[in-house]
Amino acid sequence: MLCAHRRQVTEVTEETAKHRGAEKRRKDREENWFSPFVPRCSVSLCSSVLSVPSVCRTGGGPSMRAFLVALLVLAAAPGASAQITSATISGTVKDQTQAVLPGVDILVSNIGTGLSRAAVTDANGHFTIPGLPPGAYETRASLQGFATSVERLTLAVAQEAGLSLTLKLTGTEESITVVGTSPLVDTRSAAMSAVVTEKTISELPLNGRNYIDLALLQPGVNSFTEKDSTSSSNRGTKLNINGMSFRSNSYLLDGANMRGYAGTATVSAAETTLGVETIQEFRVVTNAYSADYGRAMGGVISLVTKGGTNAFHGSGFGFARNSAMDARNFFDRGSDPPPFKRYQFGTSAGGPIAKNRLFFFGGVERLSEDLGITTTAFVPNEAARSGALFPINPIMAPYLKLFPAPNAGEASAAQGIGIFAYELNQPTRENFFQGRLDYTVSDTDSLFARFTHDGADQTVSAGFPDYATDSVSRNQFFTTEYKRIVTPAVLNTARFSHSRLRFEQLPAFPSVPDLAFIAGQDQMGVLGVTGLSGIGGTATNPSSNNSFYWTFSDDLSYVKGRHLLKTGALVEHLRTNKLTATNIRGSYTFANVRSFLAGTPTRFVGVPPGAELERVRPNTLVGFYLQDDYRTTERLTLNLGLRYEFYTVPAEANGLDTTLRDILNDRSFTVGQPFAKNPSLGNVAPRLGFAWDATGNGKTAVRGGAGVYHDTDGPFNSAFGIAAFSPPFAATATINNPTFPRPASLTAGAASARTIDYNIKQPYGLTYNVNVQRELAGHITATVGYAGSRAHNLMSAIEANPVVPVIQADGSKFFPAGAPRRNPAFGPIDYRTNGGHSEYHSLQLSAQKRFSRRYQLQSSYTLAKAMDNLQAQLNADVNNASVYPQDPYDRDIDWARSDFDVRHVFQANFVWDLPGRDGSALHGGWQFNGIVTLRSGVPFTPALGGTNWSRSGNTSGEDRPNLKPGVNPDDLILGGADHYFDTSAFVLPAQGTFGNAGRNLLTGQNYAMTNVSLVKNTKIGALGGGGQLQLRLEVFNLLNRPNFATPDRVVFAAAGGSEPALPTAGRITRTVTSSRQVQLGVKLLF
Repeated sequence: MLCAHRRQVTEVTEETAKHRGAEKRRKDREENWFSPFVPRCSVSLCSSVLSVPSVCRTGGGPSMRAFLVALLVLAAAPGASAQITSATISGTVKDQTQAVLPGVDILVSNIGTGLSRAAVTDANGHFTIPGLPPGAYETRASLQGFATSVERLTLAVAQEAGLSLTLKLTGTEESITVVGTSPLVDTRSAAMSAVVTEKTISELPLNGRNYIDLALLQPGVNSFTEKDSTSSSNRGTKLNINGMSFRSNSYLLDGANMRGYAGTATVSAAETTLGVETIQEFRVVTNAYSADYGRAMGGVISLVTKGGTNAFHGSGFGFARNSAMDARNFFDRGSDPPPFKRYQFGTSAGGPIAKNRLFFFGGVERLSEDLGITTTAFVPNEAARSGALFPINPIMAPYLKLFPAPNAGEASAAQGIGIFAYELNQPTRENFFQGRLDYTVSDTDSLFARFTHDGADQTVSAGFPDYATDSVSRNQFFTTEYKRIVTPAVLNTARFSHSRLRFEQLPAFPSVPDLAFIAGQDQMGVLGVTGLSGIGGTATNPSSNNSFYWTFSDDLSYVKGRHLLKTGALVEHLRTNKLTATNIRGSYTFANVRSFLAGTPTRFVGVPPGAELERVRPNTLVGFYLQDDYRTTERLTLNLGLRYEFYTVPAEANGLDTTLRDILNDRSFTVGQPFAKNPSLGNVAPRLGFAWDATGNGKTAVRGGAGVYHDTDGPFNSAFGIAAFSPPFAATATINNPTFPRPASLTAGAASARTIDYNIKQPYGLTYNVNVQRELAGHITATVGYAGSRAHNLMSAIEANPVVPVIQADGSKFFPAGAPRRNPAFGPIDYRTNGGHSEYHSLQLSAQKRFSRRYQLQSSYTLAKAMDNLQAQLNADVNNASVYPQDPYDRDIDWARSDFDVRHVFQANFVWDLPGRDGSALHGGWQFNGIVTLRSGVPFTPALGGTNWSRSGNTSGEDRPNLKPGVNPDDLILGGADHYFDTSAFVLPAQGTFGNAGRNLLTGQNYAMTNVSLVKNTKIGALGGGGQLQLRLEVFNLLNRPNFATPDRVVFAAAGGSEPALPTAGRITRTVTSSRQVQLGVKLLF
């Protein structure tokens, strides 16, 4: 379906007309969900024909050749193991007088697999053993004449564990001392990070069993929910880490890239990440991380999958939800919630194939959900529909009939707005499986291989009952890793991975060719009426966001005295297939209900037929690093790193790039390279940190660090999607005061365009922190610290061709009617450039107790402030503001709270084995777990309707109202869903001028969520030592709190000089979380 590289819009329309009948397609997919997904180079998920475009047969042009050359160079270089998935043990051995002991034999053995590593202490009594897979270990230190010391500890992913061992003299037979503690304080690394352990993943009440959500338990990490979740670029959890954009994070699965096209973690159509039973643990790194991490300047989520051991182990599980057990949502009508059924089940198992040599682990999971949702929409009321309120142009009658009749009262009888509430079903089906093999080839060689598949299908509403969007995703990941111990001091790790992330959206809209806005279209476009809910579905589909990664990395660890040296290289080839079809069916904007009934729109935006809208972009990322973790003294470690990372220019494979090289003077687009020069060639990134064992006993650490980081993993992906609408291959017609229902011409007048800055710059950021970590009584670790960041050259949107203003005596701008644009050869130019910058400051507090004495506990608090002058790239990125500055001539006027700024965040979670008689089947084995989240609301911006009241020409952005003199914005919040903020504090500015209401002036409702689970564990001896039956009762949103979304921000329709505020202004119609839901579960562990 979406296979051709040179696509005609009419072809897209003909094909998408075939994709109705979502329920039938869902059933067909459900019957074949175990069928293998055949890897192929084409972007189609729906066609059964295997097609190989020329870009794949030829290797993708210069970018693929660069990948092959870099790979050959890397293969010829000396072996160069990254610590992003493995752990390191280092320490000092002393005798009872505290004198160091050289020549001590150190043997570290994995308790589960038998894997062993050996070292000998140097003249200073030091030893370091890197490259250890996470797990439980036994460290044995032995020296002739001394009792052997054995210490057992558990190593986490990317942990640098520091040990201090003491050997006692013995005059007789050798004795063994066993010490069973693990380091609680990090005295080796400056990076701010935390581990989400296997017990946390398996025991906490996890809504949707999406383990990525557990990253939110860490300080400095926040989830942004005010997005358009139906957009193909907004699927998945959007994490803002230490003030950076959600696009600035790196997601790694066993070291392999699992980042989606638009920057989120895996683009599952179900907006979740399955496979909880196959994940061992993961580390969330938020600030000042070392040079072996690349690709991103935000945070790093590094996941490690489970492998087999010498014991057979696994699980079988099933979870069920039903609306009969749930509470009503705040906006549900009637006494019962809409129908809801969810079933999630699967199994996992692992064990030895050959003891101490060959192991397997695998898992399968299935999700089947039918979610009932109550939606509130605004429609013409009965008086408007009958013509009693305003006269109706006969040409508007069939379009008026598309709106359902109101059934939930009036929003404003005088303005003709009624309320329509309805229930709909949102079906979701997702299937996951994963398999892994680990093989110890010899005492010096080991390897593993893993394959993961995740396929999902979901149908979501597109505004009204007859309009929906079908989302389809197919994600596959293959990784293999080979480790070799070259000498006791040198370890080499080579890794290859291939990731295929496919996501497409298809319109499921009614066929109404007689009502189409553009000739040849089978479906109508979008009707936007200020005060009413838009009808006509969504303007952005069909669409595809597909990414294909081929990655090779090689890393070398070398221990030399007090130095742990790490160096390595990364070569990653990325090919993206992006179809952007925004407005191929056209969109009309009306100022209010009166103008809609009269058939007098203010604007039309559409794509003329014949546009070529798919873009294929290959490029190759190459990175090199050097890291030295230098123990300058017994108590002070310096982390010194340098990384250099660049990429080839992601030029379109079929020559479809066009640019405006001089935005002010060019009279036409130039076909050729998208950028004047490669912006990444100067990406030198130094990193510096320290960790000081302040007391010398490993119980107090003072740490700090700073570094330079670059976004290099597809930083322009979303911007390139916008830039597809550039002449001569594609264009967008923007027509003011057009005829209806079809514009007189889509090509007359100045052409509008959407493009990317030809002189683009590299986005980069600086992060820094200082903190103190202390082990308290009861094995509690407390951390208090400051973390901050600054980012520059952030990708953002702006109107690049505004109208030329008249500068008035007071310095303000006035835009006369009919004034020319800066470049008269074009209409509006929707531009993506590097004008954004940001800063972030935070106080971060955390306390954590590992599981012991029947409980574990973690809590964190972040007091933060994030500021920027806009850094979102797409309209769908945010619902609480516009992504465009109001004044295109001065974007710094919009320096304000970031759209995702949350001032206070508190998180707490616990696992508690309740007291009871362990031998009793009834009174023993009970467990109570919970997660509590409290955070401030996000800011939002009051706005005017889409008439471009200022006449600035910023038709993609928003104008704003004036705030009355003397009004304190903090006093405007009234609360409640019907009238959240006081609209009487605003007035309509004079036409041709900007409003003075600031960006993100107001703040939305606070957020609170409590999830708990009650678990009964019953031991079953027949299943082995750890065998048990687990019955789970989980309650999400225990207190049934409605966490409201951002209210309607449009205060005035801006259709005339004297008009009242819209009745919909300040009204809230949805929540960002579900009501209280109950889940029953059963797990069989063996």
